[in-house]
Amino acid sequence: MLVGRVPGATVVLTPAGAVAGVDTRGAPWGTRELDLLDPSTLVQRVHAIVLADDLASVGGVVRWLAERHHGFPVGTRAGEVVPIVPAAAVGSGGDDVGYQACEAAVAAAGAVVPDAIVVVGQTAAALVVVDAELDKAGCRRVAMSAHDGLVRAGVRLPATVFALATGNPTGTGLDDLCTAAANAVLDSATRR
Repeated sequence: MLVGRVPGATVVLTPAGAVAGVDTRGAPWGTRELDLLDPSTLVQRVHAIVLADDLASVGGVVRWLAERHHGFPVGTRAGEVVPIVPAAAVGSGGDDVGYQACEAAVAAAGAVVPDAIVVVGQTAAALVVVDAELDKAGCRRVAMSAHDGLVRAGVRLPATVFALATGNPTGTGLDDLCTAAANAVLDSATRR
């Protein structure tokens, strides 16, 4: 997993793919590919998640991944992929800084998991990473609990919260993951 941050965008890259879920409450400013995170859809893994000022940043992330042949295979040749990049925007008027965020990405080695990123603008967006092997339904459950961390922090704007599982089989129960995720988002929201 790689994390890239530049003014206006935060990108979590998972080039090999990772399982994710989402919880949206209220009317978000802008979102992309959230329906693909539903457990009933064909796509099982995402290649990045973007939290940005504007959805324009997603184009650069998709381009960066496609140039490196990371994505959902749609053909038999190496470059025939479509990167799956769910995103949430918290405002408008941003630039396409997604590619820059990808170029600035560094490995998240040594990160404390669960870890959370919270962005607040006209709406709020958050991402929590949990060290677990989960399916999309489990990730959605974690995202719903993580959303409670925003509320506990006093962030009562419409919000989109993503949960991303590392894929490591740690044996941690779903209830414990949900509690830890809510606390991680609370901590991140109160530090911002």
